[in-house]
Amino acid sequence: MRAFPLQTQNGKGKTLVAYKKLRYFPITPRLQRLFMSPRTAEHMTWHQSHHVVDGVMVHPSNGEAWKHFNSVHPHFSAESRNMRLGLCTDRFNPFGSFAAPYSCWLVILTVYNLPPGICMRLKFMFLSMVIPGPSSPGPNIDVCLRPLIDELIQLWSSGALTYDISRKHNFVMRAALMWTINDFLAYGMVSGWSTHGKLACPYCMENNKAFTLTNGGKASFFYCHRHLLPPNHRYRKNKNDFFIGRVEKDVAPPHLFGEELFDVVSEYDDIVFGLQSSKQKFPGFSLTHNWVKRSIFWELPYWKTNLLRHNLDVMHIEKNVFENIFNTIMDVKGKTKDNIKSRFDVTLFCNRRNMELVCDGSRVAKPRVSFVLEKNAQLLVYKWLKSLRFPDGHASNISRLVNTEECKLCGMKSHDYHVFM
Repeated sequence: MRAFPLQTQNGKGKTLVAYKKLRYFPITPRLQRLFMSPRTAEHMTWHQSHHVVDGVMVHPSNGEAWKHFNSVHPHFSAESRNMRLGLCTDRFNPFGSFAAPYSCWLVILTVYNLPPGICMRLKFMFLSMVIPGPSSPGPNIDVCLRPLIDELIQLWSSGALTYDISRKHNFVMRAALMWTINDFLAYGMVSGWSTHGKLACPYCMENNKAFTLTNGGKASFFYCHRHLLPPNHRYRKNKNDFFIGRVEKDVAPPHLFGEELFDVVSEYDDIVFGLQSSKQKFPGFSLTHNWVKRSIFWELPYWKTNLLRHNLDVMHIEKNVFENIFNTIMDVKGKTKDNIKSRFDVTLFCNRRNMELVCDGSRVAKPRVSFVLEKNAQLLVYKWLKSLRFPDGHASNISRLVNTEECKLCGMKSHDYHVFM
């Protein structure tokens, strides 16, 4: 257990109270135990010994990032028992969705040496730390990650003497963190690149063409992707179906590799973590860059050589995509993206005559578009959802989440969104 800076209280008889407490669980003994059990020790080299079919990816070891890591660190990859780890973190409310807001964060490590049917089982997902709430740690998550990073550095440099029961001898076990897996919010927290505003994209960075909607007031990435197309693609010259009146002549922005990004973040000074850390801004923030800190992961000796450092959790993206599409198609009041402000912006930026508002004196009418269902069709959809039956364990009981009288769908979990998509 590690305590954060103390809240000092003056006066006689007062007790110093920790501002926040971190519960950390070392990972080295649990990694060693995998080699001490006959049931798991024989599977710890599966990533190197399994049959590989050209063009088929059944495990991260078949991916380009894994192969690149092996080529850069041949001494590490020569020992197939060395551990390859992935880190994922997310928040949850331990008191339920209907309780007061509370942001408790978990940091979990997964072992990629094991076969794909085993490595994602609950007992092989190692809880590394618990960061209690009530609020999100934000950029201060680096303070919480300090004991884990120190242990990972030790496992990379000197390793840990481990007994392998399958081969009946000791060996020095080393470990490397291959990447992280997060939703978009946590992506910004662990990478150091803020995922808010017009420079939210961590790949295009300052080279994207996002703009602020005149009426909606939000950052829009509507005109940001045609420059990724081949130079002679017909969409580049299309002035009607994309941003009205514009052709695309720019080329794709350069892709920065780990060594180049490390040189960039090394130019920024260290921020002082604490209550005021969110108010510290590097010069040019949100104008020429979105860096809020130099992430603690850059302290790992091999991190800048990793081809893939951060991944996005697919299920979180599916949830957001499904909610936006479903609420717009079903014309859910207050949640649809097809609102009055968006119709005004469509008139300014798009050539969609059938979506423009119709002004009749003092009244403004919003014409119905083809992708929005009528009330009768919406009711049929909700009745169909009400009649759905899934096998046990496949998904939630969707029928209990549907209110056909008020035409609402609420209480779905991430896996339910995944089933729908």
